[in-house]
Amino acid sequence: MLHVEHLRPEKRTGPDLLVKWIKIARIVVWVMLGILILFTDSAKPQEATFFDNFFEVTVRNFWDQNLLFISFIVASLLFIFSFTSILINTMRLKRENDRISISLIITLIISSVGILFYLTMAIN
Repeated sequence: MLHVEHLRPEKRTGPDLLVKWIKIARIVVWVMLGILILFTDSAKPQEATFFDNFFEVTVRNFWDQNLLFISFIVASLLFIFSFTSILINTMRLKRENDRISISLIITLIISSVGILFYLTMAIN
């Protein structure tokens, strides 16, 4: 008639600091990825539209190096933040329902591709 669950009181009151970090990091990396995409899209060469041709407006047909450099900085920060968050996430794999965040892995891969893209553009 002795119940074991009454012998050990539950000490965990909620998510610990690492779980909170991972939840916040998932949101932050997607915001940073959106910023990276916006800067990269703004840096690419412009395409002439019908109205540009009709009014004989000149469009930029080269990559904007300043915006591309800002994109590189954002990609580097995203890579560092994603890598750090993955390390923190792997430290927290103690319970059976703990998982590695796929968002962090995806943004790590995308940021490394962005860094490699900038480095290949800088070489040319």
